[in-house]
Amino acid sequence: MGGDHGGHLEVGHLGYNFCLRRHSCPITKGQTKLAFTKSLLVPEKFKKETRDKCVQFVCQDIRPYDTISGKGFTQLAQHLVDTAARIGKFDVCEILPHPTTVSRNVEMRAQSLRKHVVEEITATISKFGCAVTADIWTETYRKTSFLSATIHYVNEQSELHSRVLFAAPFDPSTSKTGENIRRHLLQNLRVFGIDARDMGKKIIFVTDRGANMISALQEYTRLNCTAHILNVTLSSAFGTAIIEKSPEIASLLTDVKKLVTYFKHSGQQGKLKKSLKQSIETRWNSNFDMLNSVLEQYEDIASVLTESNNYDKIGRISISTLKLLVSFLKPFKEATDDLETDNTAPSASLVLPWSVRLIEHCTSATKDPLLSEIATVCVTRLKELLSADSTSSHSVHMLYKIATFLTPNLRGLRMLDERGRQNVIQGVKEMIEDLKFDHAHDEDVVPTPAKRPTVLHKFSDWEEEEESCGSKSLDVQIQEYRTMKLELSSQQNILQWWNSNSSQFPALSNLARFVLCIPATSAPSERAFSLCGRILEERRSVLKPSSVSDILFLHGNLK
Repeated sequence: MGGDHGGHLEVGHLGYNFCLRRHSCPITKGQTKLAFTKSLLVPEKFKKETRDKCVQFVCQDIRPYDTISGKGFTQLAQHLVDTAARIGKFDVCEILPHPTTVSRNVEMRAQSLRKHVVEEITATISKFGCAVTADIWTETYRKTSFLSATIHYVNEQSELHSRVLFAAPFDPSTSKTGENIRRHLLQNLRVFGIDARDMGKKIIFVTDRGANMISALQEYTRLNCTAHILNVTLSSAFGTAIIEKSPEIASLLTDVKKLVTYFKHSGQQGKLKKSLKQSIETRWNSNFDMLNSVLEQYEDIASVLTESNNYDKIGRISISTLKLLVSFLKPFKEATDDLETDNTAPSASLVLPWSVRLIEHCTSATKDPLLSEIATVCVTRLKELLSADSTSSHSVHMLYKIATFLTPNLRGLRMLDERGRQNVIQGVKEMIEDLKFDHAHDEDVVPTPAKRPTVLHKFSDWEEEEESCGSKSLDVQIQEYRTMKLELSSQQNILQWWNSNSSQFPALSNLARFVLCIPATSAPSERAFSLCGRILEERRSVLKPSSVSDILFLHGNLK
């Protein structure tokens, strides 16, 4: 009975499924076909076919391998799959637009998104200010020069935001003078509702130390890119005139460069687990990268060279001197990495601690005979490039000191002496007064409900006056902030901490939103140009400079 019953059910199910397949329901207008609500496992057969198609795609269209894993490509592929699930099989040529249509819509989409960005940022930056990183770059194909700008601000939710605004091409006939750069920069910023002249001191520019950029922004508050300062410091210390005074270091660098070149050109590179790095003058920390890549694989390199009877190429390199130089350069590498953040966390507060730490590090290194000349130059250059008039509350360095003070874990400013700490506190007071951050904004203040009269109202002239948080004097806010018991882990978001404590420290909280949005380097604009290079490299024969700016803007702002 059991077996017959099971067989009967099986036949019944087959018949039922057969009937379903033959049945055809009419589809009313607006109704779509059944779509899968759950992703299905893809059979291996289809995965193999897809791999073959991917190989064909990258080879036939000459595209990089990582195009397949790109977010935009996967979103397009998923859209096509979802569309097929809704309407059935179709010829993709019927749905894919013509390249001209895509080009036209890139421009339209960029124009539309710019309006949205303006609406989003205008109110916030007018209240709390912003920072702008700017840089100039000339592409190698048509020699077109671009001026880029990236804005940094803290939104109403106390989140740090960084947006690429533009990479605007210069007119080929326009020289890159300070006046022309200023005009070009301010004109393109106004497209986004940012009038630098109206914002006054509530806009901070971060750039490299190029003479034309300094000239362009001399009327505004401009900070030097700290990463450039560190690079200039090392370039000076390892310049020909200095390195000749340290023959052992000079010999080491020469021998390591020859070793790396040999591995690159002899085909021996493939025998190592990791690629050896070459020193490139224009690349930051390239000496460290080169020396460290050799140190990390010293034994493996020696083994490979011994097999080919070329051990002398590494035998002449002193392992102790190599370790010494790597140890000296490592803090510069770490500092650069920390200061060039991914724009999701404040970096301005790190400039002062790293400056002091590096000067201490280099001062200590001057005692080593091998490093003495190099370290002495580093100390001198760091002090020159990072120094500022300590009596001026609006000096470049003072902004970074204030950022450190407004980082709760570093509020004690222990890296400074007492006089230095008092200068920073005075700078905080003057900046809050100057920028009118001394009280909450009117729209943020909740009116206090009127008190109902009580019996004690008859003796109101003897009552204690109640001091609200919003009316606390700035001195009281600073004192309470400096002495309060801190409940902040090293992983907690600093801006969120200020948001949570804004009612207790309204003036300091407003200043924190402004100062902590300032980036320590101009790296965001340089990353934009790196992307420009990739865009032009793939489409260098057909892409207009204005299209580069549109694509770059959409890339940085489409979420």
